[in-house]
Amino acid sequence: MLRIWTGRARSGKSAEILEQIRVLGDSSRQLLIVPQYVTHEAELELCRVCGDTATRHAAVLSFESLAKAVLDIVGGGADVELDKGGKLLTMQRTLQEVGTELLYFRRSFLKSAFLSGLVSLADEFRSYRVTPEMLLEQAEAADEETGKKLRDLSLIIGMYEAKLANADMDSRDRVTRMAEKLEESGYMQGKDVFFDGISYFNAQEELAISVMLRQCRSVTVALLHDGDDKSGIFADTAATIGRLQRLAQENGQEVELRHFEGECSDTPLAFLERNFFGTGGVYEGESGESVSVLSAPAVYAEAEAVAAAICRLTQEGYRYREIGVAVRNVGDYQGVLETVFRRYGIPCYMDPESDILDKPLITLITAVLESVSNGYEYEDMFRWLKSGMAPMCDDDCDLLENYVIRWEIRGNMWIRETDWVAHPKGYGAEWTDAAERELQKINELRRCVRVPLAALAKGMEKGHTAREMVTALYRFLEALQIPEKLDRRVLQLQQSGDLQGAEEYSQLWNILVGVMDQFVEILGDSEMDKTEFSRLFRLLLTQYSVGTIPVALDQVKLSSIVQNDRKTVKCLFIMGANDGVIPSVNGGGGLLTEEDRERMSAAGIRLAPGADANFVMELQNLYAALAQPTERLVVSYPRADAAGNELQPAFVVTRLKELFPKLRKQEASLLDVAAAPLPALQAAGSWQGGKLWQYFEKKGCDK
Repeated sequence: MLRIWTGRARSGKSAEILEQIRVLGDSSRQLLIVPQYVTHEAELELCRVCGDTATRHAAVLSFESLAKAVLDIVGGGADVELDKGGKLLTMQRTLQEVGTELLYFRRSFLKSAFLSGLVSLADEFRSYRVTPEMLLEQAEAADEETGKKLRDLSLIIGMYEAKLANADMDSRDRVTRMAEKLEESGYMQGKDVFFDGISYFNAQEELAISVMLRQCRSVTVALLHDGDDKSGIFADTAATIGRLQRLAQENGQEVELRHFEGECSDTPLAFLERNFFGTGGVYEGESGESVSVLSAPAVYAEAEAVAAAICRLTQEGYRYREIGVAVRNVGDYQGVLETVFRRYGIPCYMDPESDILDKPLITLITAVLESVSNGYEYEDMFRWLKSGMAPMCDDDCDLLENYVIRWEIRGNMWIRETDWVAHPKGYGAEWTDAAERELQKINELRRCVRVPLAALAKGMEKGHTAREMVTALYRFLEALQIPEKLDRRVLQLQQSGDLQGAEEYSQLWNILVGVMDQFVEILGDSEMDKTEFSRLFRLLLTQYSVGTIPVALDQVKLSSIVQNDRKTVKCLFIMGANDGVIPSVNGGGGLLTEEDRERMSAAGIRLAPGADANFVMELQNLYAALAQPTERLVVSYPRADAAGNELQPAFVVTRLKELFPKLRKQEASLLDVAAAPLPALQAAGSWQGGKLWQYFEKKGCDK
């Protein structure tokens, strides 16, 4: 039996799934399958509804964790797998061998972006079960230029897949292996399976669903959809419903369709959910504090205004966990919000995965490799010396930097054995005992840099293979005692209460060692110079991220609109609502154009959604975010970027003003700093001659 449940946001689909699991209880085994980034929240909700014994009969899984459970039964769950970085290195080796035979991509195959794009495309082909033979067949039927492109892709993907098949590690992702082994495992036999929060399924996942339809007692899929979709934002969901119905028919299963209408309320937020993409007129009443728009001169001021608003909400009685912050691109706001929320004393859980390129250890590695490759330029040198992982404190680094700037130190002057002899204060300065001691200190600092740096440079200069380059880099990190420094940093973060930061740092060394191991395993004897090694190693690091789960119960959650758990919150702030950002109009590019995809689709070859479908998904994600809050929604935007360029508000702001003629409009204020003690004190202290200064003057304190 296949049950397809549809309904708009907050219509009760997810609640009904949890209730069904509670009612079934020990009478069967239930699986709730959700996106990977939602599993933690889903587990909390499951336990809340079903009680402490929920795990006795039910489990929350993603497709990835389902694959692990299945492979643990049939074998292969503990196999060492080739991850994203390993695949990228394998693609690099593939291009080294077939690059001269390429026709369409001959001028592109050495570029980093092309390498990453190929790995992504190969993963997409595998997810949708597209083979090199299918590409070659399409090439023969296409025009000359398209034919060259598809023939090149067929050659590259064919060689790439062959290399993966011959690797010591299993190159197939777990979902691929799970789809192949699911039926024989018997894992799904007699279970009740529920899908929630998944908008569409790729070919591999549909293959797994086919097995579930044959073996499970029931399969229930909840989808965001309106039965009378005049806006078109649920068009892709309709296509998903059609494919699911065909799967059920092919496997001899009945289909039960159920539409959830949800409650009809006349509140401003309920009106917004029904009419944002509709034509239901305008809201005649006062929106009050339920819906408002906030503008700020710049991103930092926007973040401070939101932080101040959150502080005021908590003073009214709201808990931090009842407040959410959503942005389109977490990376654009994460650093600013971390700084501002820390000043305002707001505990916040950021997006579950963060880019490791911003971490001090990775900054040190990428910068020192560029230093060796580029001739020890000032910017490269002090990027790694200021990373916090170099063999000196901040004050010593400043002392060394001042000397380097004054005397324009660059190139091999860094790694010469002879000491620097110029006066620390510049030309014509008098030599004194203090100046001699300062110069001696500078040379001691330089030696701390020179010894490990010279050893790294020598190892990379003499090395001609990937193995020799990695060995030189590893010895450099050991000389700087990086593992010990990371351990101390983790302990410091734990003691300061930053448990999320401690968890992220604890993962870095293992990730880095894994990267170096795969580099040697796959490209060990491949010849490359230091510039190529630096480029490829940095590209490899972009494939990894660090992830954590919430370390406290009462936190504001920052999430991406694209990866939103769609769980209701009392108050939601949607930040960065600028034109071109929400919704994103980036078509995504890629090695296959929209015309290529349409041509392949017409030939019966299904691929991932293209630009048009992605834009519809952007609108659906925006709709889901607007439907999240139950009491208050604030949409904010900056009027200028960091460079001072003017930014326009997104259409969501314009639409809110259309729907709510009496919409409450807010402006970031200098008084926002008064919402929390630390920023208020800092602001008072910066006003020279103000009340705080007058107070300390009366006390006789030194300015």
